[in-house]
Amino acid sequence: MGTYVWLPSVEGPLGLESDRPTPVVGDGNILDNLQFFGFGVAELSGNRFGALVDFAYVDIGFGHDVELPPQIPLEPDLSTKAMVGTVSAYYRVVDGENWDVDLTGGIRGFWLETDFTLSAPNTTLIDAGGDTNWIDGVIGARARGQYGRWGLTGQIDSGWGSDTSSWQGQALVEYDLSNRWRLMGGYRYLHLENDKRRVDVDLDLKGPLFGFTYRF
Repeated sequence: MGTYVWLPSVEGPLGLESDRPTPVVGDGNILDNLQFFGFGVAELSGNRFGALVDFAYVDIGFGHDVELPPQIPLEPDLSTKAMVGTVSAYYRVVDGENWDVDLTGGIRGFWLETDFTLSAPNTTLIDAGGDTNWIDGVIGARARGQYGRWGLTGQIDSGWGSDTSSWQGQALVEYDLSNRWRLMGGYRYLHLENDKRRVDVDLDLKGPLFGFTYRF
C-alpha cells in the first residue's frame, strides 16, 4: 500500500446542469488552483491472482481560469470537488524472471461537484451548483519489470457505462529503498466522459505523479 501525489493539468467542458452555461476548464496546472487533495493505492497479491485499489480526491478552485463563449463577456468562477476510485482484480498471464504481465478487470467510480458563478460588475447573475456520480466497468493490462533495485510499470485500461466512458494510461519508474519501501515517479493520463441527461462532462487530466509504497 502507499500514497502518491498527482499533479495534472485539467481541460474540457464541465457542465452538470443543462439549463446553465457550460464552463470549459482551460489547460492549467492543478498546482495553481489546488485547495485539498488525497491519493492512495493498495495491492493484495497471491500467486497469479491479486486485487488493486486506487483512490484520488481533489478540491480545486479554478478562479477565473474558465472559458465561456465569447458572447458572454462576464466574469466566471468555478470550484470543483472530484473523487475517482478504481477497484479491480488481476490475473498474471506472464510470470517471467524480469517481467510480469497482468490482465485486469473491475469498476471505476466517479463523483463530481461544482459551484459555478457568473458575475457582472456589482452583481451576481448566476450562482449554481450541481453534482453527479457514475460507475464504469473497466478492463485493462499491466506490465512490470524489475532490474536490481529499479523497476518499470506500464498500465492502461478502458471503462464503459451507460452514456459514460473513460480510459487511463500511466508509466512509472520505481526504486527500492529497501525490501519494504519503494519510491515511484511517472506520468498519468485520464480521460472521462459523461453525456447522461443534463450532464456535459468531457475532461482530460494529464500530468506527473510521484509517491511511495510500503510492502508488508
